[in-house]
Amino acid sequence: MDFENELTSKILDPIHGTIRLTTLEIAFINHPLFQRLRNIKQNSFLYKVFPSAVHSRFEHSLGVLHLSSEILNNLRLNAIRYQKKYDDGHVFGHIDQIPKHNIQELRLAALMHDIGHGPVSHQFESFMPGKHEFSDVLPIAYHSIIDVLSEPEQKVEHEQLSLLFSLMIYHDLRKQGKVDDEINIENVLKIIEKRYGDQQIIEEINGKATDILPLMTSIISSCPIDADRMDYLLRDGYFSGVKCGIYDYNRLFMSIVPVEEQGKLYLAYKESGIDSIAEFIGARSSLFSQVYYHKTNRAFATMLSTLCEIMQSKDPQNVIIADVTDRIVDHSDESFIDALKDFYLACSDDYFLNDKVGEWIDISDTEAVNKKILDDIINRHPWSKVYEAKHSVYKANIADKENKAWKSQLTGLLTSVLQPHFKPHEFAVDIVSDCAFKDLDKTEVKLLVKDLKNRYEIKPLIECGDKLNQYQIIKYCIRVFVDRDIKERVTPKIIYKINDIVVKQIALLN
Repeated sequence: MDFENELTSKILDPIHGTIRLTTLEIAFINHPLFQRLRNIKQNSFLYKVFPSAVHSRFEHSLGVLHLSSEILNNLRLNAIRYQKKYDDGHVFGHIDQIPKHNIQELRLAALMHDIGHGPVSHQFESFMPGKHEFSDVLPIAYHSIIDVLSEPEQKVEHEQLSLLFSLMIYHDLRKQGKVDDEINIENVLKIIEKRYGDQQIIEEINGKATDILPLMTSIISSCPIDADRMDYLLRDGYFSGVKCGIYDYNRLFMSIVPVEEQGKLYLAYKESGIDSIAEFIGARSSLFSQVYYHKTNRAFATMLSTLCEIMQSKDPQNVIIADVTDRIVDHSDESFIDALKDFYLACSDDYFLNDKVGEWIDISDTEAVNKKILDDIINRHPWSKVYEAKHSVYKANIADKENKAWKSQLTGLLTSVLQPHFKPHEFAVDIVSDCAFKDLDKTEVKLLVKDLKNRYEIKPLIECGDKLNQYQIIKYCIRVFVDRDIKERVTPKIIYKINDIVVKQIALLN
């Protein structure tokens, strides 16, 4: 596992200090598809609220690479430190035998995990096509990338584009002779998206075939803590200037150990580390409440979503698919891939909002209603918040999730109150939620706990409600936004009706 000699380059980062890099990582970073992340803000419209929040997906990706490597290093150190204490054999003491090429694959996956983000980050996914529509134009050779989506109408998201762009960069670098034959790009893709391929990475460790994929994916993406969350909490808090999202990651690092069960390697937390987990959950919750869900940030997000919905209602063909296919020179597989690449390279945040969306509005014949929304976004003229209610469900079961059906029903009820008074392009109902243990059902992280006989056992995190339920909080924030130029049309009677519905619906959550 001696990887230090490969780290021959460095980048200075305001969050983590010196980030050391390999020659191969520098080659990936210097590729145009990765460099475009410099022009994609980490948070779409947050800079319109917090002026210094102009940091990009580029530096976040470097931070996730750094933290992924730090997590793996601390797993190695803790395996030595705790193996004698946890002498029942659960702590895996041979993690230092993970081959160097697997470490490089982990770091590349961390680096590339967000490369599929389009302009305005998550907001761009409102414009994305469904799996079925995308598969019609995507060359068959790449269909395994979207096979991770189970439903034909399921929207393609940045995760699938991250797989595609990682593969494209790898092929380009292979042609240039910059990739070592030991690096398996399939492993990189599996770590980014664990549903991809055969969902295992088998290596011989200590003379035994061991699946290391559960450990690798948990380092980058798991609940409630991973390298991705760890970086964006620190980075977004720092650049927004809001003193939340702060936690002690050194304490977290002391709490993690590698464990082996039925031939699979997992990341586990010691039971004594639960307080550190709770601190992290609290920091994340504060950042969501005070930063991400700030009313002005959400106003701009709902305005862009409304614009997208109106556009798509007028034209059945997806605007991205139409734009990309218009760029195709011939009907070869390479032509579509090149056209898709050109589209993403061209679309910085600024170009997308100032030029591309305007083009789409003209094509979709929605200029009469969408031009004003777009101008209001560009000129920082947010819609007014005319109603807000917040509700939190405390100490719920860690297996509980946000109630999407409830959110959909409430959105419909509030829309029915507003529709007689406003046109669809003049208002938006915005219901956002945050769950402390979001995606827990998808995680493979374990907890190392003591049983009644004072012996340690490995338990899936989702089965540890007795230890973690007290930290589970599901928060809902319900807002109604109206075009500020007509907000005087919002009468007390409308607000009373809205509030009456919200109060009754909230009662159903308890």
